[in-house]
Amino acid sequence: MRLVTLLIKFHKMSWSLFKKNILRKTNPIKNPSLSIDTVATIWADEYDAVVKRGKDLLNLESIQTGNKDLAKAFFQIALLKGLATPPGVDFSLVNEFGNGVKGYWMGAQMNPFPIPLIPAPGTIQNIVVNSNIATNPGTWPMYPPLKPATKQVIMVNMFILAATVHLFSVGGIIQTTSLYPSAPSPIPSPAIISWTAYLIPPNIPIPNINFPSSDGSEPPVLEQVVNDDISTLTPSPQYVDSDVDMLGNQVITPTLTDVIDETIPDGVIDGEMENILPDFISQLEMGGTKCE
Repeated sequence: MRLVTLLIKFHKMSWSLFKKNILRKTNPIKNPSLSIDTVATIWADEYDAVVKRGKDLLNLESIQTGNKDLAKAFFQIALLKGLATPPGVDFSLVNEFGNGVKGYWMGAQMNPFPIPLIPAPGTIQNIVVNSNIATNPGTWPMYPPLKPATKQVIMVNMFILAATVHLFSVGGIIQTTSLYPSAPSPIPSPAIISWTAYLIPPNIPIPNINFPSSDGSEPPVLEQVVNDDISTLTPSPQYVDSDVDMLGNQVITPTLTDVIDETIPDGVIDGEMENILPDFISQLEMGGTKCE
């Protein structure tokens, strides 16, 4: 196995807020009475919150109701399996949490607005969205079994990376009433639109329905301001991560850069790595993560 170090910068983005909340709410020093049920609830609530700040890639519709209870149940099972794993035995909590994330997307209900601008196949215009359901819970990228992390922030970073990649595989079906071309006038009838990939801001373009305007003043894309400023959560802008080591000592991690070490299977040769890493980084950057 080889070790690859990924340096990831999180800039005022929803995943950064997710990370702050998880580390703050599950810190055993600040919250000594934490239980497995409480931790699972926190993870389910924070994942639900961060996903609701995103939109699907093509139609820009956000999730309305995810299966949060099922996600919490899978998170609880994962935490119990982690506690039952003997010390020193390889175990990936992130992989187990993937079951909870996929459970969250099973039958998830999407918002019916905005109405997709791209007409359903065979139609000329969508009139209304009758339903929008996530039918594909996605594929969770699996990490190799790892030794238990000495710091919680490492596990949270690994989860964010996996969750970002996972969202590109989520998909669903929109049932619409759309206009089919006909003479002398179009006929409204049911239609279906398939969608794949879901993105978390800030990198989500919002098309301007008023473009083009007669006077040329309307831009093709609307500016979207995402305010995930987390400076109020930390006492100093010089630090962002407060964690606990294996001895219970509080550890401060520098702000700007998160370093994530990943083990790569022996079967992956250097030539493959040259192709894999740029593609992986480009996917992360599409989701709003800044990589160096």
